Amino acid sequence: MKLQEALREIQSLKKKVRSLTKEIESIKAASTEDPSSVEKMLRMRGIKVFRKNPTECLFFPPDFSPFYKTRFYEMMKKYSFRLVLRDMIKFQDRFRIQDLTHYCSSKVVQGYCNLLCEMGAIIKNGKGKYRTRVSPLYSFGPTLEWFIAEMFKREFASPSIYGVSVKNTPSGGDYDVIASWNQRLIYVEVKSSPPKGVEQNEISTFFSRMDDILPDVAILFNDTQLRMKDKLVVMFEEELGRRHGRESKTLHPVERLIEELFHVHNHIFIVNSKKDVVENFQICLKHYLRYGDMMHGNQNSNPPFPSGPEALLGRRLKGGKGGLYEGVLK
Repeated sequence: MKLQEALREIQSLKKKVRSLTKEIESIKAASTEDPSSVEKMLRMRGIKVFRKNPTECLFFPPDFSPFYKTRFYEMMKKYSFRLVLRDMIKFQDRFRIQDLTHYCSSKVVQGYCNLLCEMGAIIKNGKGKYRTRVSPLYSFGPTLEWFIAEMFKREFASPSIYGVSVKNTPSGGDYDVIASWNQRLIYVEVKSSPPKGVEQNEISTFFSRMDDILPDVAILFNDTQLRMKDKLVVMFEEELGRRHGRESKTLHPVERLIEELFHVHNHIFIVNSKKDVVENFQICLKHYLRYGDMMHGNQNSNPPFPSGPEALLGRRLKGGKGGLYEGVLK
């Protein structure tokens, strides 16, 4: 009898612990949910947000609890999990374990499916068939944008917004992720397709959008473990050449930071997901603080170029074709 009472007490304690865990996750999420600092920084630049943080295109349903969002976020750090999600979206109405084993073992895929079923993100229809709870899903892109925005909140204590739409900007008003980090405006362009799926006009738009919102740091993130040097770096060099002429490779080189991370003048970065996404972003942000933050007067050196609001005062380079970043990269 005493054993049964002890077991009941243990089960009761387990329920209370789960409940407390969920409450703690809700409090942690709420502490970084306030996007007002991001929108304030944009308003200081004369830009008003009219749409942000859409939920209808995410892999998980809008009623996902904070507890499950945290678990989903932690799983999103795994490259194999993100690849499996891509395949689930491809087959969303009907898929089996064997449909998802292009990049990892059936055992790993089964574990992912079990977890997503427990969360209610996918539904098992019997006989080993699954479907996504949210349908239709057109792209993995919005979920990846959500993940990067969450990364800024959870890992860098920085308010952020994703799927951002603004009005009256010359290059179009859709921005993937914008964050307020260390009193700096961060703009991240998120590419979920491999490098071969990224076109030159997308790189041009990336630079033009920098002209529009004047970020302190701009990052092009490609969720791949493939080399950046072969295509994305080349497209950056072509775009810089188009804007600055023949001497662009000398004046504005795309330099390797470490492995497959690259930068232009310490504040424009190319990032992939090899090894670890969070660590890669951390490396770039630390590099900016060490070498690119001189324009804010934090180093005993003359600033090499203005950034953010100061960039409005930038001068055009000889032979430049106009635009903010023609004036500040010097």
